[in-house]
Amino acid sequence: MIHLVREKLNIADDLIVPDTEDLHYLVKVRRIRSGEKISFASAGDVFETECLISGKDVTFKITNKYSDLQNKPKLFAALASADISALEECLRNGVEAGADAFFIFRSDYSNTDMKLIEKKMPRLKTIIASAASQSRRTFLPEITLKTMEELAGTDCEHILLHPYSPENLSSYDCESKKDKMLWIGAEGGFSEKETTFFEGKNFRMFSLKTPILRMENAVTATIAFVRNLINMRGE
Repeated sequence: MIHLVREKLNIADDLIVPDTEDLHYLVKVRRIRSGEKISFASAGDVFETECLISGKDVTFKITNKYSDLQNKPKLFAALASADISALEECLRNGVEAGADAFFIFRSDYSNTDMKLIEKKMPRLKTIIASAASQSRRTFLPEITLKTMEELAGTDCEHILLHPYSPENLSSYDCESKKDKMLWIGAEGGFSEKETTFFEGKNFRMFSLKTPILRMENAVTATIAFVRNLINMRGE
C-alpha cells in the first residue's frame, strides 16, 4: 500500500483531497488504479483510503481512520552543519531510523554556512517527507536551525556521541522518561572547547567501538540504537 505523510491533509466530505503535486505523483508516477488502497498520515492520524477514478476525476474515499500517537520519550537529533549532500543523507537516514525532530547548529568544525542551509530548507523538508513516507511514519519530523547554546538549554536528556569517551553507548540505560537529544558532530567531531562546554552542561558522553564513522553513518547507527532502546522500555 502506498503511504504518504504530510504536515497537513485536506479533508472534505470523507475524502482526502491531495494537492496538485501529490496527485501527479500518485496518478502519473505511481500509476494508481481505481480501487487501489492508499494511506495518508498527518500528526499521528492515519487515514486508509480507496482510490476512485471516473474519467479525469480522481478521489480518495476514507475507509478507516486510527491514531498512532505513542506516549514515549521523543528522540531529537542535533546535527552540526555539514556539506549539503551529507546533511541530506543524515536527514534521510535519521527519519528512517526514528528521529522525531532535527536541529541543525554550527559547530567549530562545520564547513557549511548556516545561510546556505537556510536556503536549502525546502529541499531538506522534501527529503524528510519522502523518507517519512518510505518508512511509514505517521507524522513529519520537524527541522529547525538553532545555535548550540539554544539547544543546550533544551529541557531534555542530552546525549553526546564522542569517539574518545571511555563510556560505550551500549551502557546507556535509557531509564529516564524525559525526551532525548542526541548530539552528532560534523566531520572531525567536536572541538576541545565544545567538549568542555558540554561537560559543563553535564551532558552524557558515549563512544562507539567501531572505526570512525562518517557523519551520515553515525546518525543512522546511533539514532536507530537509541530509538530501539526507547521503544523497548515502552513495551
